[in-house]
Amino acid sequence: MREVRIASPFPERNLLRRVQVNLPFPMLKEQLEAVLSSGLQPEVYFSGYVLDRLSSRDTERISRALEDKQVPVTFHAPFMDLNPGAVDERIREITALRFGQVLDLVPLFRPRAIILHPGYDRWRYDDDVDLWLENSLRTWEPLVKRAESLSVRMALENVFEEKPAILEKLLDKIDSPYLGYCLDAGHGNLFSRVPLEEWVEVLGSRLMEIHLHDNRGEADDHLPLGQGSIDFPSLFSLLGKKKIQPIYTIEPHEIAHLQPSLEALKKYLG
Repeated sequence: MREVRIASPFPERNLLRRVQVNLPFPMLKEQLEAVLSSGLQPEVYFSGYVLDRLSSRDTERISRALEDKQVPVTFHAPFMDLNPGAVDERIREITALRFGQVLDLVPLFRPRAIILHPGYDRWRYDDDVDLWLENSLRTWEPLVKRAESLSVRMALENVFEEKPAILEKLLDKIDSPYLGYCLDAGHGNLFSRVPLEEWVEVLGSRLMEIHLHDNRGEADDHLPLGQGSIDFPSLFSLLGKKKIQPIYTIEPHEIAHLQPSLEALKKYLG
């Protein structure tokens, strides 16, 4: 979400208790009181820039305030320029370092889950999924062991992956309850021709979280639900039939898009 002022409280306070809302850490830091009074439950995004400049004073103050108000959080790890499946060893090293910096914060914030990008793009890998998979395992195996020791779940978010089988291969190889899947509805609608329902059918048993935003299949617009072309009724119907109850996270790029998304969610979660 872009840096804007958060008005509080939101009318849909009861519904807010059932979802997370993406917030960059600097925004959480600067508007902590407004976040706490608004009822928002943040999915805190940490960029690499922010991770290198965090102070223990800020992280302890903010984590304590969230805990005092019993506000659950999730994390979103950095992703710009990173790739856990990179062929270049140095890229994998910096990616593991960034993900490790996020795991360092787990004892303070105790997030419900950490969302991370897996990094596969068929155009860069010339459709060589095995090459990406081989290098991905070098990154994920030690990270998953650390997540297990911290009792925190990590979820791989679909981005440029065009088929669920790509992430299924990695999850099968790791085979840990601490590494699962985050369905990003907007990315699935934009970068994949596979219906979202098929992603749920294939990866539903590992589904930890869903990122909720809409688009028209032309750009990653992060529109409010119902303002794009995503078939959310079918998606929520399937989740209900399968009795899957993931973490729901709204990803507005503008604060003005949050309330319309909450209004749309009422028919599914209200």
